[in-house]
Amino acid sequence: MLNCAHVDNQLHKGPASSHSNFARYAIYYTPQPGTALAAFGRSWFGRANDGATLQAFSTSGLSGSSVTNVTPLPARYSGLHAVVRPPFALREDAAFEDVRTRLINFSARRKPVETGPLTLARSGHHLVLRPLEPEPALDWLATQCVNAFEEFAADPLEDDEEHRHLSNFQRLLLRSYGHPHVMSEYQFAITLTGPLDPAHLERVSQALWPVIEDICADGVTIDGLSLFGDAGGRMPMRLIGRHGLGA
Repeated sequence: MLNCAHVDNQLHKGPASSHSNFARYAIYYTPQPGTALAAFGRSWFGRANDGATLQAFSTSGLSGSSVTNVTPLPARYSGLHAVVRPPFALREDAAFEDVRTRLINFSARRKPVETGPLTLARSGHHLVLRPLEPEPALDWLATQCVNAFEEFAADPLEDDEEHRHLSNFQRLLLRSYGHPHVMSEYQFAITLTGPLDPAHLERVSQALWPVIEDICADGVTIDGLSLFGDAGGRMPMRLIGRHGLGA
């Protein structure tokens, strides 16, 4: 198994200014390198969170199935992850180093959380992995994370008139935090596909389940939080560093 502290140290090398020029930042859960979930993510998306690329079996077809040429998510997707703190732009008086320091301290003061068994589920027109049963400790971690970084976030620019499908409360969250699915509306989910029609979703789900059944049965440990930077345009968000919980 790869040493995550070593990976983080390598990512932190270089001038700090290279990390302060991102348009937005986000905090995700990403699987620890060397785990079964990380290996699956590399194979499914053809991209690791660190930017390494390889042939994705999602584009060359699942072995023994009729599902071929699946494009899981747009090219700018940053590899297998679950959103904990949605992307946010920095306030004019906020500094990147303050954000990173806050995440290091925040992570060190939290304990790892077990998801329990996972299930392959539909979320709208997407396929996601999510806990089979609600896990309050996971929801609380996400809520604390949103609150801990709110002082660094610029005022959201989202126009709720473009999101007429949202409830009134979700619109309030969108105007307040830039995302409608935070706080009590949060659901931990690892997105596996982009939007697909119902028939295609069913075929992909049936073909994919045997590949991830053991991972889902074991569940995963949320043992770290990762800071990502968004350079804008069509580039994938870049992993800046992964920080272990309770480290």
